[in-house]
Amino acid sequence: MEGIYVAGSSATILLSSLRPAGRRHFTCAHELGHHVFGHGAQFDEIRNERTARRTIDPKEFLADCFAAYFLMPKATVDSGMARRGFRYQTMTPLEALTMAGWLGVGYRSFVYQLEYGLGVIDHHRGNSLRKVPPQDIRAAIIGKRTTTNLYVVDQSWRGRAVDCEVGDYLLLPVSTLYEGRPTDEFGSVAKGILVQTKHPGIGRVSSGRPLWSAFIRVSRGRYVGRSQYRFDEEVDES
Repeated sequence: MEGIYVAGSSATILLSSLRPAGRRHFTCAHELGHHVFGHGAQFDEIRNERTARRTIDPKEFLADCFAAYFLMPKATVDSGMARRGFRYQTMTPLEALTMAGWLGVGYRSFVYQLEYGLGVIDHHRGNSLRKVPPQDIRAAIIGKRTTTNLYVVDQSWRGRAVDCEVGDYLLLPVSTLYEGRPTDEFGSVAKGILVQTKHPGIGRVSSGRPLWSAFIRVSRGRYVGRSQYRFDEEVDES
């Protein structure tokens, strides 16, 4: 499944921990849309196995639209693009991956929103971006293919923490300091410093020139439990 919305006096959203992080965020916003519009209890199956009901049901379409604009509103996307000096007409796959990670959504979801939701890129640009799998973009930076996420954490990452999972990679600006539990550092790459998270918990990255910092919140992989506790550090009870 993707997720479940349970209506009632204590409304609840359940998400599958087996799905990619960007997909979970979108599904959570989708289920929140069911709550906002009073659709009642909903069960949403895997989106890759979309049924006729998912494509024509007005409730599902409305919840999808709500999720897209809730997570990727035009003012926020425009602001993130402008701060990084990105332009819609010349957007590269790495720039799209950078923006998707900052917004907490999947690469393809971000490209679809640019083309069909916000109308800021044409079909040709959308197709050219979708033809490049995010796995290939990550492999070009990391040097190997991996199923874990890569977050490009630049000095324009402001206003929100970097939410990731154990095993994810962070591409940091040169001369960035990492404060928190140990990570594996792979040293300098063409685009900056590459590190891999190893433990759940909350850390911080910072630099002095320019003066900048951002919190790094690392969750356990395939975490099961209440979402508010997913960044808690593991306790050694031995």
